[in-house]
Amino acid sequence: MNGSALIDKLNRFPLQQVTVNGRRLAYREAGSGPVLLLLHGISSGSGSWVQQLESLSAQYRVIAWDAPGYGGSDALATDTPTAMDYAAALLALVDALALAQPLLVGHSLGALQASAFAGMHGDRLSGLVLADPAQGYGQADPATQQDIFRKRPAMLEALGAEGLARERAPALLSPKASAEKVALVADGMQRLNMAGFSAASWLLAHDDIWRYLPDYQRPLLVLCGDEDSITPPASAVALAVGCNKAGYVALPQAGHASYIDAPEAFAAAIADYAQGLACAQGLGQSAFSGGEQ
Repeated sequence: MNGSALIDKLNRFPLQQVTVNGRRLAYREAGSGPVLLLLHGISSGSGSWVQQLESLSAQYRVIAWDAPGYGGSDALATDTPTAMDYAAALLALVDALALAQPLLVGHSLGALQASAFAGMHGDRLSGLVLADPAQGYGQADPATQQDIFRKRPAMLEALGAEGLARERAPALLSPKASAEKVALVADGMQRLNMAGFSAASWLLAHDDIWRYLPDYQRPLLVLCGDEDSITPPASAVALAVGCNKAGYVALPQAGHASYIDAPEAFAAAIADYAQGLACAQGLGQSAFSGGEQ
């Protein structure tokens, strides 16, 4: 299988757009039924979820957004955002598409954005999954924050999008990752633009997931690749422990982009979590549960 195999499948899930308050929000969509809403990380985009768009669309309506400033989505009105700015954009998408009780999945920096949405609009969700979560540096000293803020945009400026992809794509995956998975990560990096990347870097440097998670009182699931060197398993475990209603699943032979490295294990963990929510509600099967996996 050549390196472009997964990228070629993106043609089956073209970008769609809605315009809310004069700003475009882009997303990819597949399937029907209970909604699975997917938020990508800082160096990625909606296309990184192609395996989930393909494999989970038989059971769910799978929607993967381009965060503001990424792909086909317009940038935020501010270049110094908090997670609430992204949460507001996500709420606009949820309302525009009339998404009822989605299960929200945030990966890496998307986990911080998802937590902000859940903290304010938890009643709008069926559940929350934080994968390889970036927790933010909002409690760090100013010098550390400035270093975190500048590091990624400086690499993009120095290397260009293609150079950044060559340099950094393999680091997001297991050392054993296939060529097509590395190519998929690189494809997302090659689509980065400076405005969106810089705003997201500001978010990472200056916000903190713990500003939002305590306001989400429902059970949540934390996932992490056991070979994640960017947001290591120890930090993900600590987050799960800090949330007394959180479950934790380690994904074997998976790096930071665990949903790309281990899509089957990722899907199984989400299915088990959804079924657990259903049992806790005493319903046998929740509105989200897609049945047998």
